[in-house]
Amino acid sequence: MKEAEFAASLADAGLQWCAAEGADGTLPVAAAWLAASCRREDGRRDETVRRDDPQLIEKANDGWFRLALDYGFFGDDREFLLGVNHADDDSVPILRWARVRLREEWDIMGAGAATGVLGSAAGFPEFAMLSLDGNVILRGTTWQESIGSLVVPDPHRVQIIRDYVVRRSANPRTPAAERTEGETWLRTHPPEQVPEQE
Repeated sequence: MKEAEFAASLADAGLQWCAAEGADGTLPVAAAWLAASCRREDGRRDETVRRDDPQLIEKANDGWFRLALDYGFFGDDREFLLGVNHADDDSVPILRWARVRLREEWDIMGAGAATGVLGSAAGFPEFAMLSLDGNVILRGTTWQESIGSLVVPDPHRVQIIRDYVVRRSANPRTPAAERTEGETWLRTHPPEQVPEQE
């Protein structure tokens, strides 16, 4: 999909396409998808709505926005990164970050999910988002009986995410761009040393 197509699709969600982002030490998009596998001990927090709720879309949108505000997700002018698939067909995904801006009128879980960029249909969200500083992952997902959003702060401190990036960066079958992105992210986010106990 080309940038003009993304921009047109995202407009329905109330998102303005700003720019494609390069590998500058940002967490790889595929690693951000792992937020749904993180635990509460990793800092994960969820906002969910049962599928049979008559206000499903409205409540799910409210939950997404509440998490974004509570965790300082938005940058200046309410900008953030959105993981998008640049593959033109159903072949291997080409995942990249795009910088987008949240407009005054928006609908992430309804019209946004229906675009195919933020989900598969209205009320069926599947997306990965990242704050501009890389410190907050915000994921939307669909479960069997509910939909919602979840947030994971400080992904560089989450072991499951670090381990995944290490494995993917060392695997020669991983696309070169993703390997480079992962290596750069690991280099700019070294493991934190645990102080020795006396």
